[in-house]
Amino acid sequence: MNRSMACGRWSAVAAVCLLGVALAQRPVVLSGNMTNPTEKSGTVVAWAGYFDMSPTGVIAFGEVTAAGDFAFELPRAVHGDVLHPVEAKNICQSGGQGLTVQPAGTTHVFVNTLMAFDLTATPVTAVLASSPEFLARLAADKRDLLPGDALGYYLYVERGLTLQGSCVSPDGVNVEYDVRAGAGWSRLAYTFDVVDGGVVGKIATVREFPPQVGWVSSVR
Repeated sequence: MNRSMACGRWSAVAAVCLLGVALAQRPVVLSGNMTNPTEKSGTVVAWAGYFDMSPTGVIAFGEVTAAGDFAFELPRAVHGDVLHPVEAKNICQSGGQGLTVQPAGTTHVFVNTLMAFDLTATPVTAVLASSPEFLARLAADKRDLLPGDALGYYLYVERGLTLQGSCVSPDGVNVEYDVRAGAGWSRLAYTFDVVDGGVVGKIATVREFPPQVGWVSSVR
């Protein structure tokens, strides 16, 4: 092999490696539109959520315009108490022995709820979901689920996570897990289908959210 060919090959390899680093470090931007009754700008925050509990704190924030548009980045790296361990005992109400979590001790946080302030007397929320009607049913009964219903999540894990198997969720829903997430941010879809006359949920990593999923807003 001549020297120019060798250099060319190494240059190509270096370029691919650099591209991989660039893609890995590409920021995750939350963008969309939410209801803004006042038609004045305000602050929108992303809430930190978990497999085993509701959103509990702020992980990122940005501006929402008078028209309700927003676009802001999630942190590229997350550290500290905002990260919680992924554990079958917390994810499952029953049947946790059928769930595999690897590696043990992996910590996580996810985002699927936004809240905007200074828009009304009470904050405006927005959830990555398939429809307002679906969210209304969920608020009344966590098991009132239909095929086509869906939720979306941005998941952050400190280390790569594999979560596979099935169990009964704390809401009493049979859920199948097919999560294969690399370190950093990825996307999860929570979808539902009818199996043997009952509704079964599936949580899986996806390249893109299902087409029916978007930011669904409401004033609370």
